Amino acid sequence: MKNLAIGIVLLMMTGFSSISITLEDEIELTCVKKQMSTQTCHYNFTINGIRYHFIDNGCKSKKEDIIKKAKNGKLALAKDWKINCEAKKEGDPK
Repeated sequence: MKNLAIGIVLLMMTGFSSISITLEDEIELTCVKKQMSTQTCHYNFTINGIRYHFIDNGCKSKKEDIIKKAKNGKLALAKDWKINCEAKKEGDPK
C-alpha cells in the first residue's frame, strides 16, 4: 500500500496526467522536432486547446503510429510543451 501511494505521488510530480480521449475530442499534432544531439523526437499535441507533449527516445516510432496511439488514448502524454514550436495558422501553406 505504501509503495502504491509513493508511485501515485511520483506520477503526479512528473506532470503526467490521466486524460481520457473520446471520439469527440479534437486532437491535433501541432509539430514534431527532432534533436539530433540526443536522438529524441518531441511531439507536440493540442487536445481541445490544451497543450500536451510526448518524447520518443531514439526516434524509434513512426509519426503515424504516434498519432494513432494518441487518438486511441494509449500514449502517455505530459502537460505543456517541452520544446516550443509555432502552431499552424489557418491558411498557412506549411
